[in-house]
Amino acid sequence: MGKGSLKVMMRERALKFIMGLGLALSAGAALGAGLSGVEAAQDRQVHFKEMGKAMKTISEQLKSGAPDQAVIKAQTALIADHAKALPTWFPADSGPATGVKMQALPVVWTDTANFAAKAHDLRVAAVKLNAAAEAENMADVIPALKVTGEACKSCHEIFRQKDPG
Repeated sequence: MGKGSLKVMMRERALKFIMGLGLALSAGAALGAGLSGVEAAQDRQVHFKEMGKAMKTISEQLKSGAPDQAVIKAQTALIADHAKALPTWFPADSGPATGVKMQALPVVWTDTANFAAKAHDLRVAAVKLNAAAEAENMADVIPALKVTGEACKSCHEIFRQKDPG
């Protein structure tokens, strides 16, 4: 086995481990059992950072000229899993009153129907993105990534402040 093959195999193993760990953490967060409002707010921030990093990683892979499908699959799976759990990340006691510095605006907890609709749109887009990646159809991953990014942005425009204060 050549050096390059070993490197790819090690990267794939590392990604599988990280994905497994991320899924386990997501499952725990989705349950939300026993989390205080502060813990839920902090947990939510971790998950959003993971999603942002995954979006960036996918974009970089697609621009690389030789995208690593294993990396893209792992990242789209993370995004899809997080998008499914996202509505559970905002329990009533996890808002600005916690004192945690956050970008979530109070409207998240007052306009719940609109927030749920935006979360649904993200979930649908993320599932389609993941399906395209799983099918190893890079021609479909590119527009699906754009739609997923647009779903993120449409929520941010209403429910997220630009600079946490």
